[in-house]
Amino acid sequence: MPFTDRTRILLGDSAVERLARSRVCVFGLGGVGSACALDLVRAGVGSLAVVDFDVLQESNLNRVTFAYRDNLGLPKAEAFRAAALRVNPEVRVELIPSLVRGSEAADRIPEGCDYYLDAIDTLNPKTNLIVALAARGAPFASCLGTAGRVAPERLRLSSIWESRGCPLAQKLRQRLRRRGVTRDFPAVWSDEPPVPPALPEDGSNPGDVAEGVRVRAVQGSGPFVPQAAGHILASVAVRALLGLPFGGGPGL
Repeated sequence: MPFTDRTRILLGDSAVERLARSRVCVFGLGGVGSACALDLVRAGVGSLAVVDFDVLQESNLNRVTFAYRDNLGLPKAEAFRAAALRVNPEVRVELIPSLVRGSEAADRIPEGCDYYLDAIDTLNPKTNLIVALAARGAPFASCLGTAGRVAPERLRLSSIWESRGCPLAQKLRQRLRRRGVTRDFPAVWSDEPPVPPALPEDGSNPGDVAEGVRVRAVQGSGPFVPQAAGHILASVAVRALLGLPFGGGPGL
């Protein structure tokens, strides 16, 4: 029995065939992106491009869907491809082991994708990516802050300009306005106040630069909110590919 049989009942023959011909790009394979990318494989999307430069660490075990002790140390992109092929041996996965930053963001966007999904969890790369996607007129959706939260029922889907109560969303809106981006796009966000992050264990200060990378505070997280947000993000992409409606504000 094909693994898409239940999807075929849910969405119909033409939808399954459309998804099999589709190509989706996911930026970031953390708690959100890992759940999102695997959902797309399970939904029958035939081709994915995944952009992530990181490797699996023990701290990923509590939320990254394909993180297990026997694949710690592997690049996240390679671990995802292995998991994807276990679901659908025919899925095509392009690995892009790259960090999205600054003026290079536009060069990190793979061509030929039908939809793009932003699951990056840091502000500067997220802003640069969205500016580049908007400039291209590419269809995309973004996930905002999920760390420091425990209540998946407080997740929302709306236009980015309608998001409220999410500090990351607020900062992103401000930066996009300064960069001249006014375009509507779907965003997944939570109005749950986040638990404050912890200071780095090595004694460094957030904002310092070490080996070319800015030091960040350590965010608390669990499986509940990031993975639920990833499920929503994948559903947005599938419905967009199939022309199905979803809530999200005017014009979305």
